[in-house]
Amino acid sequence: MHERLLMPTSPDTPLYNSRIFDSYLKLLRKRYPDVDTHALLAYAGMKQHEVSDPGHWFSQRQVNRFHEKLVQVTGDPGIAREAGRYAASSDALGPLRSFFLGMVGPEYIFHLINKIAPRFTRSSRCSARKTGPREIELTVTYNEGVQENPRQCENRIGFFEAAFLLFDHDFPEIEHTECVFKGGEVCRYVIRWRRSAGYRLLMAQRICSAVLIVGLVTDWVRSGHTLMGPVLFLGLAGYFGFTLLARNAERKALLSSLTSMRATSERLLSQVQDNFDRALAINEIGRVISTRTELDDILSSVNQVLHKRLGYGRGIVVLLDPERNSLVLRGCFGLGAEDEERVRRVELPLAGTATPGVMVTCFHTQQPVLVSDIEEIRTLAVPENYALITALGVRSFICAPIVCEGESLGVLAVDDASREGGLLQSDLNLIQGIAPVIGISVRNAMRLANERRLSDQLRKASEQLERRVSERTSELSQAYAELEFLYDSVSHDLRTPLRVIYGYGELLLEGYGDRLDASAREYLANIISGGERMEETLDRMLDFSEVKSALPDLQPVDLSLLARRILADLRITDPDREVTLEIEDGVLVTGDERLLTGVMENLLGNAWKYSAHKGRTRIAFGRNDGVCYVRDNGDGFDMAQAGKLFMPFQRLHDGNHFAGHGLGLSMVRRMLERMGGKVWGEGRPGDGATFYFTLPPGDAP
Repeated sequence: MHERLLMPTSPDTPLYNSRIFDSYLKLLRKRYPDVDTHALLAYAGMKQHEVSDPGHWFSQRQVNRFHEKLVQVTGDPGIAREAGRYAASSDALGPLRSFFLGMVGPEYIFHLINKIAPRFTRSSRCSARKTGPREIELTVTYNEGVQENPRQCENRIGFFEAAFLLFDHDFPEIEHTECVFKGGEVCRYVIRWRRSAGYRLLMAQRICSAVLIVGLVTDWVRSGHTLMGPVLFLGLAGYFGFTLLARNAERKALLSSLTSMRATSERLLSQVQDNFDRALAINEIGRVISTRTELDDILSSVNQVLHKRLGYGRGIVVLLDPERNSLVLRGCFGLGAEDEERVRRVELPLAGTATPGVMVTCFHTQQPVLVSDIEEIRTLAVPENYALITALGVRSFICAPIVCEGESLGVLAVDDASREGGLLQSDLNLIQGIAPVIGISVRNAMRLANERRLSDQLRKASEQLERRVSERTSELSQAYAELEFLYDSVSHDLRTPLRVIYGYGELLLEGYGDRLDASAREYLANIISGGERMEETLDRMLDFSEVKSALPDLQPVDLSLLARRILADLRITDPDREVTLEIEDGVLVTGDERLLTGVMENLLGNAWKYSAHKGRTRIAFGRNDGVCYVRDNGDGFDMAQAGKLFMPFQRLHDGNHFAGHGLGLSMVRRMLERMGGKVWGEGRPGDGATFYFTLPPGDAP
């Protein structure tokens, strides 16, 4: 707090509390009723609702203009000091009067001046020290950058004098020993005062009592005199007279204090009730948010709370439309059916208009707006909307942006045509605090609505997808069935005529080969060879069909032993080839032994076949991190065509150099998938190939 007060200030820094100027206006209404206070405030750049708001502060520039105009309209150069004295009234001090009266005397007010002053000014620091029995020295030190005017000094003196009037003292003697306006570094005041009238009456009463006692003792000693002697008579008369005056003064002071306390208590009770209603309203709004999920229900409940608990006559909530082009009415209170329909027809586009209006500006800037007099916005408002506002009898209103997570969602606007004096800054602060709470509820409701809408869309999409999957599954099952039928049909139906063709070719070659020339014999040999290859392809097609339908018998299988046996058989077919084999021992997997035999025969057979043209064949088999591999140094393949590796009847090499039917790798993939595994290959042209496949480990259940 002290650090903030010591910071350098400028002429536009808020330094002076509105209660100072509220006392000025009350004095003007009482003693200068002809002064136009609206013109005075307008000249100073102040507004009536700002002066009425005890939480508002004004700058030095505004204060200077206020005093300049004030002296001009009243013609009284001493009006500032008079306003300071007027601060002693209950109308000016309010609750502070009861606080001051709770002290023993005025001097105690100055002992707490350093705590009281910050309630009214941030321009300076005030300290006090006692210099005599009834003498106090006050020192006012201005903060850096503050340049007050002399009338503020006079107002301060008047306030010091008012402190003594509270306790029925005469005006004190105030000596301004040092002043910044006369070359001093600080403003220093020496205050001297006399005893109060009540205290003097009490002392006179005590003197009369002493005289009466002395007279009675003297009369008792001198028994020859009567009790009704002149001295006793005067003492008794004085005692009763001063007692009567003291009691009367005490009664008046007590009555004045009770009257002030009653007025203050009523105001405090009213403030307590207002604070209670506001706290209750915020609590109810929080409860609404936690129990409502539909946006319209939330807005309706919030509007009821604003109307019931906070007493605002009317209010509306406008939110961003789904197209995000304009603000539309989503809730209201205090409006009749006809007026609500008129408000609902109001257009509030967010772009494309030269005059956006107060609510749209509030939405874009995310700053609340307090319009204390609608005349202030005549040139800023859309003419049609301004005409509607005036027709509804709106005198002042508040707009607060409804914001959540930095995004503007809408605007909350309230007014109260029945409230005397219009809405205040405190109302703006309250609505500004409620609007974000509404924003949270609106955002949650919108998200919940979006989630419901998305959930419904996902449900419908899921149902549609399930229906399509079912249809596709049925179609695919039918296609598989037809394909299997085709495989069986082709394999069986073509086998007999195929054997007839190449069988007669063999008979022709054996019986008439010596009669045929070399070309004819070559033709017959090609016919016989083609028939044999065709029969082998038909066998593979049957194998492919069986792989799709057979249920695998899963059990532990040692692939290392299987690889050694297959490669041993391959070496018999070409005993003269130079071969280097690397077979890792103990590669144990879980699978169907018959299917795994087919996998290994195809992969190792391809490695043997495609490395035949190398000077030395190198084939390796093993497992790394659970992935089995078969590697060779053969012709390899282009990875750009790797997608064709496992497709039926797709070959990546010339059939004239490497024999084959194009079904081997497709059968490998199908067999591994049947056992819960997968296969893929990597290679480079001329640098060999590596085929990887996975299977459950040997100890898997």
